[in-house]
Amino acid sequence: MERSLNNAELRKQNKLMRDEIASFDRQFLSQQIVISVKALLESDFKRADIFLCFYPTGSEVNLLPLYKELLQEGKQLYFPISHKDTRHLEFRKVSNLTTDFHEGCYDIMEPNVDLPLYAPKENTVVFTPGLVFDTNLNRLGYGAGYYDRFFNDNPKVIKIGLCYNVQINNKITPKEHDIPMDFIVTDRRIIRRSGYDIN
Repeated sequence: MERSLNNAELRKQNKLMRDEIASFDRQFLSQQIVISVKALLESDFKRADIFLCFYPTGSEVNLLPLYKELLQEGKQLYFPISHKDTRHLEFRKVSNLTTDFHEGCYDIMEPNVDLPLYAPKENTVVFTPGLVFDTNLNRLGYGAGYYDRFFNDNPKVIKIGLCYNVQINNKITPKEHDIPMDFIVTDRRIIRRSGYDIN
């Protein structure tokens, strides 16, 4: 009988699998995800004006083309700064995807600290990275709990997980502090929780 993987092993396995996707293929898959996210926003979240984003690093889904379009539409975009000492995120408002960033914690591009700070607001959509997701909308991040803490402190935000379809794995064992997504968007499908429509 095959031994089931624990969450740490799932993270490691899926990180390696994601890293092994060829750069050209990741670009294509990211484009498909952007198309699906735009369709989801148009159908379910027309009134959403505030988006908390992540800057892609390594082999993560690249949403930069979507961010550019959202800025052109006049939407408010915020990106996270990671505080290692408290393992909390703070989000700063970005208006230029080039000049408003510097290399920060974990070698990830972070917004400059002099930019406006996000304050909790209604109709906030959070684009959420992760290593493993499942069809019950559970998520495994990188293990430090930054996003789970943020979601615990901001329970009314709309959580959209972004991943390649190969990152969907129903062997996740959710922990008490893990907070599920409201939607997961992959290159092949949208998995949704009922009751999230702010139109």
